[in-house]
Amino acid sequence: MSQFFTRLMFILALFIDFNLPVIAADSHANDPVRIGIMAFNEPDEVMANWQPTADWLSQQLHRPVQLMPLTPSQLDEALVKQSIDFLIGNALTTVAFKRNYGTSHLLTLVHNRVRSPEQSIGSAIVARIDSNLSQWDQLKDEKLVSSDPQAFGGFQIFAATMATKGINAYRDIPKLRFIGFPQQKLLQMVLSGEADIAVLPSCVLENALDKGLVPANKLKVVLKQPHPDFACEVSTQLYPGYALTKLGHTDHKLATQVVASLLQITPDTPAAQQGRYQYWSAPVDDSPVFELLKQLEQWPFVTNWQRLLHNALPWGTSLIFVLLLGYIHHLRVKRLVVKRTQALSDEITHHQHTQKILLEQQQQFYRAQRVLLTGEMASGIAHELKQPLAGIRYLTQGCLYRLDNTQAELATALNKVISQVDRAQTTIHRLRTFCQQTSDYQSCDLRTVIEETLTLMQPEFQRLKLSPKVNLQALPVFADASLMQQVLVNLLRNALDAMESIPQKSLFIDTGITGENVYIHITDAGCGLSDSALKRLFFPFETSKPQGLGLGMVICKRIIEEHKGKIEAHHANPGLTIKVTLPVNSQPGLGEQNDTALPRG
Repeated sequence: MSQFFTRLMFILALFIDFNLPVIAADSHANDPVRIGIMAFNEPDEVMANWQPTADWLSQQLHRPVQLMPLTPSQLDEALVKQSIDFLIGNALTTVAFKRNYGTSHLLTLVHNRVRSPEQSIGSAIVARIDSNLSQWDQLKDEKLVSSDPQAFGGFQIFAATMATKGINAYRDIPKLRFIGFPQQKLLQMVLSGEADIAVLPSCVLENALDKGLVPANKLKVVLKQPHPDFACEVSTQLYPGYALTKLGHTDHKLATQVVASLLQITPDTPAAQQGRYQYWSAPVDDSPVFELLKQLEQWPFVTNWQRLLHNALPWGTSLIFVLLLGYIHHLRVKRLVVKRTQALSDEITHHQHTQKILLEQQQQFYRAQRVLLTGEMASGIAHELKQPLAGIRYLTQGCLYRLDNTQAELATALNKVISQVDRAQTTIHRLRTFCQQTSDYQSCDLRTVIEETLTLMQPEFQRLKLSPKVNLQALPVFADASLMQQVLVNLLRNALDAMESIPQKSLFIDTGITGENVYIHITDAGCGLSDSALKRLFFPFETSKPQGLGLGMVICKRIIEEHKGKIEAHHANPGLTIKVTLPVNSQPGLGEQNDTALPRG
């Protein structure tokens, strides 16, 4: 009577405090209430037992109720996906899932075979009727079968009891196997001799006998512990039975409705009769469950490394992926460094080779220029000596004409003088002939010659930290490219020498075509020339350089004139501008080439 009064007061309190009519009008009234049922038997059997309870709830809540039989592994997946709102399972689930899923214990189920909901389930160790098992230590040598390591009455209570006796059920029983569900098949394995011992929840053997699933007097519960108020034989301590658990994401108003509806079930209600229970009770003391978890060394008494690993797995995977990307990037950078280092090494080798070739070309050019200067000097000296020698010969011949026959000795001496003069003239003619060679004319583009000359002069530009400004166009001419390069080098060297002591250095090379001529203008910002020096710029042996010979500009003028061109010099303020003009691809006659052949050494 007192229990009925307590339940009635609890229902009234729920109705008053939470206003059930308002809740029934919730906007989610059409959504099904999803209730997971821990299934240790066939799903059809579980549905048959619990469907009347679901129908009762649906009638009271005015909304559909969906039942979902779940094995332990399926339950874990459903919790992760939040595919259920409530769970009807053993008392262990409420405690074990509280940390990760925010479960709350709402009600406790009172079975038909129990008088106190605090003592509703235990583990039964079932053996054949002829078994002599009397000590827990003897289980180490037996072939044990159980349904699942997460089954509360089917294994967890058994394992905790073993732990109190100093036996680790996982490690110390080598012949232990987990068969799965339904649990009745474990009884058949013991009957057939495939297993010696079956670890089952309490009352499973009694229910199987009632249904005729196993023959009578063939199996028994061993290592029994006395529980006078419990209707079934059991081998362990008793714990609270099935409980209704709310998941953390479930609305508390809906939970209130469900609790109020279930508390109205009485033993005479079809839902209770079909489900083989008496009624639903307020939550009972579950401290023995915490003690069991402590014996099993499970959370909250030890770290749940499996769950911790599960939570850390995405972060760990991301970290590994980032590290892998970093390592791949490191390999890529390392490969690029090796590749670019090799390319740089090849570039340095190529640059050194180019520098060597350039140095050889410079040396060859300077040798050719010295030879050219030597030839020009020889030609100039021959030209200067030719006139005095001719005068000596003419005067000597005049003296011979004025001698008479009595002056034979003097005539002989004068004839010897004339002979030596002729000999000297012959030597000078041979020297001029040797120094004068025909130029090698070909069609060429002076732009290419200018570019090659700039490359040749690059070390001088770098020494003066000068970057010439150029305006190059195609300049088709018929010329001796080697001689034209000598002209350009000489003009550029003169420009650089003029800017040696000038702080603001600049050099501009402009090219183009005007009418039938091409032009090259070279302008520097050097010290320039006076008006008198500018007038005598193309005279032989005229120079402002301490070590100069004064033949460079003379050679340039003769080369340009051989090519039918003109060379001029003008003040640039500051500096000097040299203007070279040549005919566009005009081929000089063969005779003209020979008559104006330059001294080439």
